[in-house]
Amino acid sequence: MSTSINPAHAISRFGSTSSCRKEEALEVNVPAGWQRTSLGDILSLKNGFAFSSDFFCDSGPILLTPGNFRLDGGLHFDDRNTKRYRGPYDPKMTFEQGDLLIVMTDLTPDCNLLGRPAVVHSDELILHNQRIGKVILRDRSTDRKFLFYLLLSRPYLDHVKEMATGSTVRHTSNKTIYGIPVLLPSPVEQRAIAAALSDVDRLINALDKIIAKNRTIKLAAMQQLLTGKTRLTGFTAKWRHTKLGQLGTTYGGLTGKNKADFGSGTARYIPFLNIMNNVVIDASYLGSVRVSESESQNAAKVGDLFFNGSSETPEEVGMCAVLLQEIHDVYLNSFCFGFRLNNGSDENGLYLAYFFRSGEGRQLLYSLAQGATRYNLSKTSLLKLEFRIPPPEEQTAIATVLSDIDAEIAALEQRRDKTKAIKQGMAQVLLTGRSRLVKPEVVPA
Repeated sequence: MSTSINPAHAISRFGSTSSCRKEEALEVNVPAGWQRTSLGDILSLKNGFAFSSDFFCDSGPILLTPGNFRLDGGLHFDDRNTKRYRGPYDPKMTFEQGDLLIVMTDLTPDCNLLGRPAVVHSDELILHNQRIGKVILRDRSTDRKFLFYLLLSRPYLDHVKEMATGSTVRHTSNKTIYGIPVLLPSPVEQRAIAAALSDVDRLINALDKIIAKNRTIKLAAMQQLLTGKTRLTGFTAKWRHTKLGQLGTTYGGLTGKNKADFGSGTARYIPFLNIMNNVVIDASYLGSVRVSESESQNAAKVGDLFFNGSSETPEEVGMCAVLLQEIHDVYLNSFCFGFRLNNGSDENGLYLAYFFRSGEGRQLLYSLAQGATRYNLSKTSLLKLEFRIPPPEEQTAIATVLSDIDAEIAALEQRRDKTKAIKQGMAQVLLTGRSRLVKPEVVPA
């Protein structure tokens, strides 16, 4: 019989996570053909090695750290989070393809990485660092993929977190993990569960690849269209040089507010991260604030552009977003400032927001960043910024092309996130035996 399911049918069969009760393994009746056991009966952990910091460098084999683990159970190796090692090491200190690992130390504020698993899939050599546990199966009949999903389950992770030691840096131990109770189905059903969850993972990974491809297409389109290197069909008019100050004026965010003014009141304000993370302001992500009629504050209007005026890194100063939705009584937070196009202007605010988030726009804003430990953007300097701009009709056409790509990316992200929620619901019912992929009567006793 087939042990996999079509992920497209998962919605009707498993629903969403909201319909699944959060039950600990010990609170669930043992399904027919399953056994109550502990992780110590299933696996042992091989501890890593203490590599000398004298040999840490920018090249050589990867020295695996908890910072390389992802919350979804994978590994990632970015320049910022990856250590490398150039010193001597024993071949026994390396991982092999397919090795199952567990994080034994967590530096994140919420302790969300502790105990999480990952499987080694890399063409590079990876060294077994200390505080990383390598899983050794005690019984060859245990399915490694099933165990991976079991180690991603909420009851297991909650148990690890509750038993963690330390304050700022949290630790778990072999003994703690060995003592965690679990419900274990037969090898046949383990493989069926692993196959079902793997099918959904493959769909999620496929969506991630499409999203990444579309983002690459968007970046290329921005580079070509926002610089005039490529022109849309029908547009041949010459671009003009302008200064931002010729297009409009700046205004400041909320002033004279204290902590007590935020979180209540009928007025709303645009948070800092809403500007940082979006080309178009997300109208569902606003804060509440008290603003009386007697105050002299600058209300934001449709078409306004917003820039963050301060950041810890010069690369993030002046991130730009535009307001395209009519929102009554909305203001800007005090860490940012607004830009309003001249009355009667036919310039396209969305085009400008895309431009200032493009490679060329970011380079211009980067050049204006001032400071040492914290970087600031002067409104006066911003208004003097000079750049080339196409006629308004071409601005609108370019903004439409980029907006359409963004809409497609957003739809794919929504589908991916829904699929992740389905997978979480599937895991909750499959790993507790509340839904069976193998009929109980054919499960070996």
